[in-house]
Amino acid sequence: MMRILFLSLRCPFPPHRGDRIRNYSFIKQLAKDHAVTVVSFAESREETNNIKELRSFCERAELVPFSRLQARKNCIFNFFSKNPLQIHYWRSTKMQRMIDNLLQQMDFELVHAHLFRMGQYVADCEGVPKMLDLCDSMALNLSRRIEIDRSAILPLLKMEQKRVRDYEVEIARVFDHSTVVAQCDHDYLLKQDSDLNLSVIPVGIDLDYFQPSNTDGGLNLLFTGTMDYFPNYDAAIYFHNEILPLIVAKHSEVTFSIVGNNPTNQVKQLASDNVTVTGYVPDVRVYFNRATVFVSPMRSGSGLQVKHLEAMAMGVPIVTTTIGAMGIEAIASQDLLVADTPHDFASHVNMLLNDRELRESIGNSGRKLIEEKYDWQILGKRLNEVYSQITERKAC
Repeated sequence: MMRILFLSLRCPFPPHRGDRIRNYSFIKQLAKDHAVTVVSFAESREETNNIKELRSFCERAELVPFSRLQARKNCIFNFFSKNPLQIHYWRSTKMQRMIDNLLQQMDFELVHAHLFRMGQYVADCEGVPKMLDLCDSMALNLSRRIEIDRSAILPLLKMEQKRVRDYEVEIARVFDHSTVVAQCDHDYLLKQDSDLNLSVIPVGIDLDYFQPSNTDGGLNLLFTGTMDYFPNYDAAIYFHNEILPLIVAKHSEVTFSIVGNNPTNQVKQLASDNVTVTGYVPDVRVYFNRATVFVSPMRSGSGLQVKHLEAMAMGVPIVTTTIGAMGIEAIASQDLLVADTPHDFASHVNMLLNDRELRESIGNSGRKLIEEKYDWQILGKRLNEVYSQITERKAC
């Protein structure tokens, strides 16, 4: 058993978005064998109640209030810094004090930092093994966004991408080991520095929670995700404007549901007689159960898409893009369908809508893949193996 300090950017509970799901699930697995102390930011007063869930199975759990006003001030005052604005946005003297005090008070045998925004707080910490879970390469994510974003903030994105590209490699160097969720992020980072100690541990799925349903009524298309995150709202708008009309031309009765937190005004305006924009929902499985096909024409982003794993676990066939399929150890045309133009994407969706046997075949194959490779128990063991490698290497 080890005593672990786990630094999470956001409160891991409730696990309703990718980063929270990953951290909550890892903490649950780690707490079976280790004494885990969790520290994270509280972005709202409501989150202060969520810490009770973590304290039920962790040795200790602490929240530090996050001030968006102070975060914005930090960015303004440090606009010309060489470090990314992301670092300044999440910089907090209260968080630094909390972490420093815990490191002095408790004899931790390993520090797990989630994202480089939390890694900054222990970058200079010596004497205790440290692991940095980058999740994905933000530099890769931003570079893909820059290719398609034509908004007024494009110059700012280009500046931030260059800063992030340098910083995420620099901070990975001062950690004993780093992890990412997908091979594409792993390869991108190693191109920047081939000497990084880096491995891939993907996101997992709760297989008991996400179970296939036998429901197959109507022609219902589904897209899920945090809808104020650029890759997600870009995909939803792109699908609605460029692909959905080609599907409606063949299937006039088709419906499209956009499900997820914080939809932007642009996304809200997509709502119509056959398009539903839900905002937050307490249980996304309700919408997976109604879905005939999960559509995800991702044009940017990096890492691994949790929404795709959820759809596959529910037995819902997926049509996505090459970028959307990255990170998933899937076989195209067997576990999911891949298309990169509006015409090809619509053709794949129409093919699935016309063929129930094909939907069932791809849905069943996707579920099998999740069971074999993306079970949290399997991934928890892999994380423990990385911890062992770090501590053994540090002891030498």
